[in-house]
Amino acid sequence: MSVTTRAAIWLICLSPLAWIPDALDRFVFPKLALAAAAIACGALAQRQGKVPKDILIVSAVGVGWFTLACLLSPTPVASLLGRWPRYEGVPVILTYAGCAWLGARLLGNRTKAAMNELFTAVSVVSLVLAALSILTVAGWSIEGASTESRTGSVLGNATDQGLVGMMLFAVLLAAALDRRTPLLIAGAVAGPVTVLLSGSRASLLAVVVVLAVQTYFRRKELVRVAAGAIVALAALSLLLPQVRDRLGDRKTVTGRLLLWQQAGHVGLDRWWSGGPSTFIDAVGKYRNENWVRDVGTQNPPDSPHSWVLQALVAGGIPLLLIALALAALLVRTGYRAVLSEQDPLTIGAFSAMAGYGLALLPNFTIAGSTCLAAFLVGCLVASEAGRKEQVVWIRAISAVAALGVIAFTCGAFAERSLETGIVASRHGEISQAHKAFETAESLRPFDGDIAMLASQALAGAANSRVPGAAAETELWARRSLARTPDTYASGLALAVAEVSTGDLADAHTELDRLITLYPTEPNARIQRGIVRFGQGDLAGARADLRLAQHLAPHDPAATTILRKINADARR
Repeated sequence: MSVTTRAAIWLICLSPLAWIPDALDRFVFPKLALAAAAIACGALAQRQGKVPKDILIVSAVGVGWFTLACLLSPTPVASLLGRWPRYEGVPVILTYAGCAWLGARLLGNRTKAAMNELFTAVSVVSLVLAALSILTVAGWSIEGASTESRTGSVLGNATDQGLVGMMLFAVLLAAALDRRTPLLIAGAVAGPVTVLLSGSRASLLAVVVVLAVQTYFRRKELVRVAAGAIVALAALSLLLPQVRDRLGDRKTVTGRLLLWQQAGHVGLDRWWSGGPSTFIDAVGKYRNENWVRDVGTQNPPDSPHSWVLQALVAGGIPLLLIALALAALLVRTGYRAVLSEQDPLTIGAFSAMAGYGLALLPNFTIAGSTCLAAFLVGCLVASEAGRKEQVVWIRAISAVAALGVIAFTCGAFAERSLETGIVASRHGEISQAHKAFETAESLRPFDGDIAMLASQALAGAANSRVPGAAAETELWARRSLARTPDTYASGLALAVAEVSTGDLADAHTELDRLITLYPTEPNARIQRGIVRFGQGDLAGARADLRLAQHLAPHDPAATTILRKINADARR
């Protein structure tokens, strides 16, 4: 086995573990950089298989329609590049496709050396991820502090952590039963440990699916193991508080149902072409009071949290149909592969694909889990490679992947500059914050969300009347709105800056526009209440603040400001 094959296998397996310290988002770009590096190495390796023609055609049509939907969207550049934090524009979609191509290329022929290398790499990654998950639960997080109530380890999100653990378990289970080596057995056991500590219900269900699928294909060997594993998972789920509490948590279920309703409205509103990466801006006008009351306005979702609805809102009904056709093709091809091959990798990859597809019905795609899933799908559906290969295409893929490594690495370091700028903004160090945000923008020059995050961070300082903060907030907010005009955070930051400088008329105009786009956002109502009071419209100010109280009854901001206004009015 060549060095490039070995390097590609280890890089793609290690990609879920990649993170960058002291960054705003520590988890997306490092994983993409490793995945792109794996593709670049794999392009230089000897071909062992290829993606079947029918799957290749449907995938190419899907990428083509996705690209067209980007160009037809209200924000073509932002849609093409993707938006913070997942950045699932054309470059990332092509990286996902490249990971599937890589799996087919390296493991289509199932050479003994490549299989051994893959199982070793997956076992090591499974053990490391389980160890990191245990350390996080114990209170020591190598990746840094997090605001999440559940452990996300180096994946950054508990569900992503659980899904990766599930896929590692799926790949190792069949191999461990066949070979019974200590490393494979330990890796297979570590997978469910990661899933349990994540507290992810979808991942736990996916593990049950993995066991059921593998039992279906190997009934006599697995039925006792599967039954015992399911009983153990159920018992531990009830014993561990992070899992037990989630099982009875109805709030997330209610929020997800409301989100799907809103996503359906967005998708049907733009049923023909959709709009990749515009969901976060388009969904605001469909949010009702139930959403604000039951879910709140913090951390607004940039995805419908369902791969089916994600396809609908990104590319309309055409992309949804393409995605469904591709899913059906993958299931059919994978099922046939399992029936004909019956080797541990094929069974493991098919069960991983089944578990991942099911778990994504209430969740979203992201680099940490999707790169690995795509690689396993490529391993599963690969067909026999021809003798000749177009060298020009391989060189082009290698060169593009190398450029991806550079771009994604720059993107990762931009997140560090963003964190530096945000911390400086909190401390009122406006000049230092500006320099950090400029550095981030130079590393990701076409990313309008750099300006959005900068304006959002600086708005707090502007609201506190820190010298120079209002002008900086307005500068970055206008940069953001020039690229994505309907971005709520940037519009609100601009209004805050204008209020701070006394430009109440322009602030009122901007807030009127925001409230039309986001009628249930209480903070926009609060700011307009302040503006109206400053303009002498006491009745209008009271109306806005009372509606903000109604929308967010647990937030004291509107009540505090209303009391001050009423006190001033009595004088």
